Amino acid sequence: MKFKFAFALLFACLLSFGQKARIFSGPIVGSVTNNSAKVWIGYFGRGKQILVLTDTISNRIFYPSSVTEIKSKKEHRAAVAHFTQLVPNRKYFVVASIEKGKKNAMASFSTLPDSGIRDFSFTLGSCALLETGILRGAFPGGSSRIFCSMEKARPSFMVWLGDNLYYFKRDYVSYEKMFARNMNIRAKFSRLSHFLSSTPQYAIWDDHDYGPNDSGKDWVKKDTALLVFKHFWPNTYPHKEQLNGNYFSFQQHDAEFFMMDNRSFRDEPCDTCAFLGETQLVWLKNKLQISDATFKFIAIGTQVLNANGFGESYEQYKKEHNDLIDFITLNNIKGVIFLTGDKHYSEVCKRVINDYPVYDFTCSPITTPALPRKLLGAYDNADRVLESDYAKKNFGKISITGEKGNRIAKIEVYSVGGKLKRTLTIPASELQKK
Repeated sequence: MKFKFAFALLFACLLSFGQKARIFSGPIVGSVTNNSAKVWIGYFGRGKQILVLTDTISNRIFYPSSVTEIKSKKEHRAAVAHFTQLVPNRKYFVVASIEKGKKNAMASFSTLPDSGIRDFSFTLGSCALLETGILRGAFPGGSSRIFCSMEKARPSFMVWLGDNLYYFKRDYVSYEKMFARNMNIRAKFSRLSHFLSSTPQYAIWDDHDYGPNDSGKDWVKKDTALLVFKHFWPNTYPHKEQLNGNYFSFQQHDAEFFMMDNRSFRDEPCDTCAFLGETQLVWLKNKLQISDATFKFIAIGTQVLNANGFGESYEQYKKEHNDLIDFITLNNIKGVIFLTGDKHYSEVCKRVINDYPVYDFTCSPITTPALPRKLLGAYDNADRVLESDYAKKNFGKISITGEKGNRIAKIEVYSVGGKLKRTLTIPASELQKK
């Protein structure tokens, strides 16, 4: 009865604002803290107050403290609502109005507790090629079945490692085309949309959801790409103007995630060229030094430990690559694991540097065709942990468990159908200088 009353009150409030909107996708929850949350919705119409939260305990209704949105010429809109003054460790329902009140779209999430260590898990992956045209069923990345398996894995949240969609040449020519590509993907794949609404989502990009293949800082529409990305993925970004870019950090219990931008500041490859760039590196180093997290996950769209010379790798930028690795290892920044994508196969790599075991978990592809194992040495990697590789469509899952002082990260790789294919356990105690 309490929920029915809250729902009736909510609906009356929505009607009082006169909102009439037709929802294409969402709501999708992004950044969540102990007292705030960001929520995305894709819709058609002119209304702005389209999202509210209902506290499951007090039945209190929360309206956004702010809403930012972008739109197309056809009045299709992508909006990110920011909710504040929430209660820690509390479950909330997200309710979005639909035109004439015939239906309501809903999702739910829980705010983080103020303190304490808890077991949790998250899914991750990269390279989700989908086609929205009439031939999408025959397209190499046409099946979205894997998103059902990802939802059944019941993660606490999802980490997207880039190439979360693919712009074709026809798409990255303009703002309107980029916007339409993102909205079409969200609107036309119900399995994907259902997964996106099932758990909080955090995302970085790589080249294919940024612009042309292998593009970097000279991409003429990079500001347009960033504007669209930020309005389709409700992350929380650094506020300072000089930190403009697609990077941010967030915390989940005793793990902190550093989500890096490998495109906006990237030069053409050379030993002394910029990859993440000076400003972003200073930000990352400062964040790592002050972090007290047990695990520190650094997410980058490009693989970190791979010197085989095929395709893109951070090791093409030797000076910057070595500087970051040396900073971590020589300063004994404990608990670091790199999370990377792009390669169209999954593997765990390990290299001992300055007596510190550095790990790189590459997770790819979600729907894109996998890389053939014998393709001109592209699959070779001297740093690969034995039998950790999986060269078919897949997604990853990392579970953080154990008592304080004895935490472990269990890395798993799952097939399209949700079958466990690879597993590796890394104790937090191993991730430090010996």
